[in-house]
Amino acid sequence: MSKKQEVHNTDQRQFWQMVIDTCKESDLSIAAFCKKEGISVAAYYYWRKKLVGSHPKSNRKTPPAFIEVALPQSNAAVLELVLSSGNTLRINPGADNKMLIDVLSALRQVDLC
Repeated sequence: MSKKQEVHNTDQRQFWQMVIDTCKESDLSIAAFCKKEGISVAAYYYWRKKLVGSHPKSNRKTPPAFIEVALPQSNAAVLELVLSSGNTLRINPGADNKMLIDVLSALRQVDLC
C-alpha cells in the first residue's frame, strides 16, 4: 500500500469513527441519522462493523472478559484474648514467648485476666 493510500485509509477511518460517535450521541435512529446526514445506511453499518474490531471503546455485544486476581492468603491465625476488662489482646503468630509470658503475668497482677 502506498503512503497516499495509507493516509486516505486513515482519513476514512477517522471520518467514519466520527460519524459513528456522532450518531451514538444523537437521539436519532441510525436510519434517521443517515438520512439527515446524507449517508448510506449500508455504508454506516459496514464501517461500524469494520471499526468495532479496531476501536477499543466500541460497544460490544459480548461481555468483557474477567481477569482473575490473586489475593495474598494468610493462613496464620491470630490469637485473641478477651480480658475481664473487656479489652482484647491480639497475639500475632511468631510473637516472642518470653514477652508474652511477661505481658500475661503483668495483666494477672492487675487483675485484668
